[in-house]
Amino acid sequence: MLTQEVVECAFPAWYSRFEKTTIRSKILPLPRPVLEYLLEDGQLVLPAECNPENRDGKEDDYEDFGDDDWTEAEEGGSGSSDPKLEQNSFKEFSDTITQTIKQFGGQVFCKLNWSSPKDANWIGFNNSLKVSSLSQLYLLLKSSDFIVHDLTLPFKFCADKDSEQPKVDYCLVLRKWIDVNPGTEFRCFVRNKDLIAVSQRDNTNFYDHIQGQADSIKQDILTFFREHIQPKFSLDNYVFDVIRSKKDKVILVDFNPFGETTEALFFTWEELRELDPCNNRDVDSFEFRYATDSSGVQPHPYRHYSIPRDFVDLSTGSDPAKLMDFLKLEQQAQGNSGDAPEDSDTDED
Repeated sequence: MLTQEVVECAFPAWYSRFEKTTIRSKILPLPRPVLEYLLEDGQLVLPAECNPENRDGKEDDYEDFGDDDWTEAEEGGSGSSDPKLEQNSFKEFSDTITQTIKQFGGQVFCKLNWSSPKDANWIGFNNSLKVSSLSQLYLLLKSSDFIVHDLTLPFKFCADKDSEQPKVDYCLVLRKWIDVNPGTEFRCFVRNKDLIAVSQRDNTNFYDHIQGQADSIKQDILTFFREHIQPKFSLDNYVFDVIRSKKDKVILVDFNPFGETTEALFFTWEELRELDPCNNRDVDSFEFRYATDSSGVQPHPYRHYSIPRDFVDLSTGSDPAKLMDFLKLEQQAQGNSGDAPEDSDTDED
């Protein structure tokens, strides 16, 4: 995987060519002050435009959870926020976001050049990436490690990462929200300009309809690839995601680099690099993998983002030092209470 391949998969690089086959979207250049705000480390303070007195209309999902509450939550519920904290203000940029949300029917999906804040959906309304207000948008972006990766290490896995890297013009992408059944999303792998593999996108659940429609799904994706993707996309090796909501109905979602920065789902990257392109003569020329029963699903890849990392390290034993510190604290607490230690059963997730 090369840096130029990553650049070609950035949303602004391909959207205009595939606008008619993908979800309606708007690209907003990311102002430097906003970029710096997203990279700031420390307490979470939403921009001034999110304050109740500055909002244009009702922030339905977060109207009862103000900025002081978000700051307090970040501080561990200290009971009061620091009066010295200053709020940023990006009025013109925020106004454009608000206008775009209204233009798209009041609900959007947000991402940067490559990534969405999907690792932060635990903090979104109903654990969703659906955005209907400024507060939701800034909160998701500010809480996401994936967004930070986009802004700091987009070429981390590239073979030529040590050479001079291209300048990236960062942007915020707002996409019209559509309700999608995760069982209709598929990831497609292309090598040497041929479709070599397709995987169920959500590998954490079993969808019984996929097995019965497997041949039809493969045929629809192959036809869509031949007609709309293969003749127009510039790279030889890449990954693209689609929604196949019903027979003969396929929608392009995104492009991704062909390499470790992209999840291989029911495949491994070793397997994908060994699969031979077969010129896509028919549906048997590429492999389609999906969960055939509930035992075939995988753990959710972002589960460790929804709780503090220290608790994950403790529960898995991946950081022995933290475990020792925890046991010392437990021993100290028992000594202070005067209780003798007792044997107990331990449940592991």
